Amino acid sequence: MKMKTHRYIGIVLALLACVTGVAQAQLATPSARSIALANSFMARARGYESPFWNAANLGLSDRPGWSVGLAGASAYLNNNSLSYGQITDLYGVYMDDATKSEILASIREDDPNKMFKLNADLGASVLGFSISRFAFGFGTVGALNFEITPDAAELLLFGNVGEDGTGRDFSLDGSHGEAWSFSGGYVSYAQPFTVPALDYLGLKFSIGATVKYGVAHGFARITDTGTNLTYDPLAADVQAELLSSDALDAGRLWAVDIGAAAEWDGLLVAGISLSNALLGVSWNEEEFELTQVTALADFEQTESTDTTYAWDELTPEKQAEIVEYLEQADVPKRLRLGLVFEAIPVLTVSADYVELIGGTLRSRWDRALSAGGELRLLDALPLRVGLATDFSHFAYTGGLGAYVGPVHLDLSVGRWGVVGGDGVVGAVSISIWPGSGY
Repeated sequence: MKMKTHRYIGIVLALLACVTGVAQAQLATPSARSIALANSFMARARGYESPFWNAANLGLSDRPGWSVGLAGASAYLNNNSLSYGQITDLYGVYMDDATKSEILASIREDDPNKMFKLNADLGASVLGFSISRFAFGFGTVGALNFEITPDAAELLLFGNVGEDGTGRDFSLDGSHGEAWSFSGGYVSYAQPFTVPALDYLGLKFSIGATVKYGVAHGFARITDTGTNLTYDPLAADVQAELLSSDALDAGRLWAVDIGAAAEWDGLLVAGISLSNALLGVSWNEEEFELTQVTALADFEQTESTDTTYAWDELTPEKQAEIVEYLEQADVPKRLRLGLVFEAIPVLTVSADYVELIGGTLRSRWDRALSAGGELRLLDALPLRVGLATDFSHFAYTGGLGAYVGPVHLDLSVGRWGVVGGDGVVGAVSISIWPGSGY
């Protein structure tokens, strides 16, 4: 008996590769402008945008008197192996063995033990305000990460006959996935100052901080603990665990961001920030439950069990194992350097470097260098483009704004992770400013 595959398997794989990050603590990217510039935005951010990038920007001389972010949403979707072209070529097409082998080779990438990763970051900025040197707001973020073993990828593509068509045994042990979401609020303040000895250079400085507090709405981790499928005799032994909590207060997080910025003659702004410089994450273990799934299937019988244990029903050893895992489940610090330069009155260029430090609730790139440009031939229709790299993958993005008086609509799209894994990014935001110069 063979487990046959057909073109629908290709469609499922394509959707997983496209539709399946860490969020910056509990702050969602508030403006689509940053996405269009490939996140080279730290020194550009003003008003209600500043807390996400660098609170010190609230103290710069060109800060708006006020600003309001009415709504914003962003999504990063990517995988670590398949290119955009490989994914789109699968839609509605029957996959022959040669195509499946090409996909499997891309997943393995000369490493038979490489895990196939699927990631997604989603964020929504519900409301943001800035008044002079203060800012505050609310938002929610979520992430989804999956990693499957090379055996699981081969099984999905070829069934239990395997790539060589002769049949083989498969182990899915080690495949796992995580999903979580945070919602919370923040308040930021910046203080400008000057250094008298540097007045002749026209330099001005600012320092700032953001205090954040968030609540985890839910958390889930599914882990394969030893699933094996044999070809002869044909049998499946499924072993998996699901650790989850759907409580509104599954965990709590507080964090403090700090930053500094310097401006020169209205032409150049540079800054540095450290997100989550101070950080505390606590999980309400008693709100978690553990579901253990086992199943045995062959030609003669099928047996399965699905048992869910509340926290107080778990053994002390299992409780200690879960506590150890949750203690490691925290968000990373984020070090960012950035600058923006007004090349000519209608063109500004910017660059950022960012690196994640520590933390396990992360996705996408651990470090990135990005650059972008904004062209304003018409104030009401700014055009933007950006490039980014983590020094092994690349991204390119673009977008535009449509400004009608104080109301700003910004849109952005892009390809993220080109070469050795691909994905898409998109964002939209609506905001109100006292003028059209932001």
